[in-house]
Amino acid sequence: MTDRYFDPWTAATHLTYSVRQMYESFESPFQKIEVFEADDWGTVLALGGVTNVTDRDESAYHEMLAHVPLLAHPHPRRVLIIGGGDGGTLREVLRHPEVERAVLCDIDGEVIRVARQYFPQCAAALDDPRAEVVVGDGLAYVEQAARAGAAFDVILIDSTDPVDAAVELFTDAFYRHCAACLGPDGILVPQSDSPVFYAGRVADVYAKLAAIFGHVALYCGQVVAYPGGYWAYTAASQGVDVRAACAAAAGGARMLRLEPTLRYTNGAHMAAAFALPTYVQRALARTPAGALPGVADDPHKLGQ
Repeated sequence: MTDRYFDPWTAATHLTYSVRQMYESFESPFQKIEVFEADDWGTVLALGGVTNVTDRDESAYHEMLAHVPLLAHPHPRRVLIIGGGDGGTLREVLRHPEVERAVLCDIDGEVIRVARQYFPQCAAALDDPRAEVVVGDGLAYVEQAARAGAAFDVILIDSTDPVDAAVELFTDAFYRHCAACLGPDGILVPQSDSPVFYAGRVADVYAKLAAIFGHVALYCGQVVAYPGGYWAYTAASQGVDVRAACAAAAGGARMLRLEPTLRYTNGAHMAAAFALPTYVQRALARTPAGALPGVADDPHKLGQ
């Protein structure tokens, strides 16, 4: 009989995998790590019982997190990734020849280890000579970098959802430290959760960043294995209107050079990603900063 693996999108709704083979299942010092082969999905990495990476759709998430801010920034030379130990976001960052240095800081070295073994298409980027891989606390790294006056052009928060230890990566204090680490045209993009099931979380990130940065814009894309299959990202900058810059870059030379290397997105698609469904617009308009809900938003209320 085929084993089943249940990823709880909410208390009532699960994504069910048909598991061909469980490769690893263990507790690291920070979280439960599971790697398995699943019908329709290829190899799957789950962290804390929640899907993190699948062969089928990892490119959708990693491409949208990385390329929107890097194309919007006029000269993205220095990039910081918090989390992302699988290497997928780093891989996309390093597709940009303008990038001279990319620092990846992930608290769990075991994620990096299993990525090297089971997701070589992502983890190969970890050995790029432009990459610096730090196994450590991303919160502490950003705070220390801010105190030292370090400057990055783009900061990407490739974290797990805002539960357990990752809650600290969704706070005003953390975002303010990130802002202090950005150069004049610097751009911050944290992954911002599911608009379908957790619109309150999405709106909370947006509201917090809007209180810190002059330009904030939410954009979304498909990630089939994540709750609702539709995922949010929030672009924040003091000096760059990311939405306008992304639209301007859609048909530019950098985008045209990049497009043949991509599996999911393209220039027109990225520009359109800022066009939000009505229920998401309403959630952004009505949720004050700090109103992070403890349970999923009721999906039957999306039209209200």
